[in-house]
Amino acid sequence: MSLRIRLAYTFFLLTFASGLLSLAGGYLVFRNLVERDIAQDLADLTGRVARALVLTQEGPRLAEGDIFLGTHYVFGFRLLQGERPVLEGGFAPEASGTWRTLSTSWQGYNLEVSLRVEEYQRALSTFLRAGLSLLLPLLFLAALLGYATAGFITRPLERLSQAVESLSALRFPEPLPLERDRELARLTRGFNRLVEAVRSALERERLFTRYASHELRSPLAVFRAQLDAARQGLIPWEEALPHMEGALRRMEAVLQGLLALARPEEGNLAPMELAEYLEASLKDKGVRLLLQGPAWVLAHPLLVDRLVDNLLANAFRHGAPPVEVRLFPNGESVVLEVRDHGKGVREEDKERLTRPFFRGPGSPEGLGLGLALVEQVVHRLGGTLEFANAHPGLRVRVRLPRREDAAA
Repeated sequence: MSLRIRLAYTFFLLTFASGLLSLAGGYLVFRNLVERDIAQDLADLTGRVARALVLTQEGPRLAEGDIFLGTHYVFGFRLLQGERPVLEGGFAPEASGTWRTLSTSWQGYNLEVSLRVEEYQRALSTFLRAGLSLLLPLLFLAALLGYATAGFITRPLERLSQAVESLSALRFPEPLPLERDRELARLTRGFNRLVEAVRSALERERLFTRYASHELRSPLAVFRAQLDAARQGLIPWEEALPHMEGALRRMEAVLQGLLALARPEEGNLAPMELAEYLEASLKDKGVRLLLQGPAWVLAHPLLVDRLVDNLLANAFRHGAPPVEVRLFPNGESVVLEVRDHGKGVREEDKERLTRPFFRGPGSPEGLGLGLALVEQVVHRLGGTLEFANAHPGLRVRVRLPRREDAAA
């Protein structure tokens, strides 16, 4: 049985129980009112009969007038002396009917007044039938409403279930829309973050595997060639060792860079004021600082350090001093610029600058991973990365979402 059916069935049972309780409560209240009316009517009729009786020398008699005129009640009375009736009037109780009798004393006699209560019981039965006839269509409507409501409640869960199945098959679903309910919205937001985390982890794994197989092939070939040549006596070990050590250093550098790219982003993001942080961290780095604050962003010190260090390393390695670092708010963004005064880059190479292991013509020795790490951090911080030739030099511009202050 699906969750929707169970919810609809539960809603139906709750409605059925509520309806029965309401009907039973109404019936009890109405029956108490009827019982009170019967007792009141019997008391009134007994008083009426008692007032109409007179005691004569011949015995008890009714006074002038008919006590049964002008009333809609079906009743009768008996006046008993001991067990012997001395006076009777009206209708006698029948075994097939439903009667109520009230006994009281009158002038030494026992007065019994009997009232037929079939009409009262008929009213109770009518009330019960009317309540049941109204309850049945209400239950039918409750079943339809329960099924529709259960569908409305379970629809986000069904979407989430389908998305989980897609994720388990490594088919990444589109981000689920946030629901109005706080609990469902929190669950959906968490699932969307999970999808992005799994996607990023798999992407880092694929990137590590692809580039490791590509970039390690050349130094491994150099290492093996020098080792085989030295073993066969083709070259002396003293000549082979420097080449082998260079190949090992190259492999270590490649592995460190790839591990940096494949490493999960550290730290939870929190409000951070960049102007003061950069002023303190870059004062001895030999750069020209032009900082305008306050500049609040959502970041983490480790991510900011990785971003700035790789930008500066790229500027010093591939550009020329002076290196300028500018920071200023710009509308809803905070802009961080790093500019060198070198030769810049070719226009056709700007699109490939963040590609891992890309090195332009004439570039000094390096892995070509710095700007790839920069792009990874910028993506983590929800920003954008731009490159432009500044004539002279290259200007790298990072735009990050701006926050009003630490409490925003």
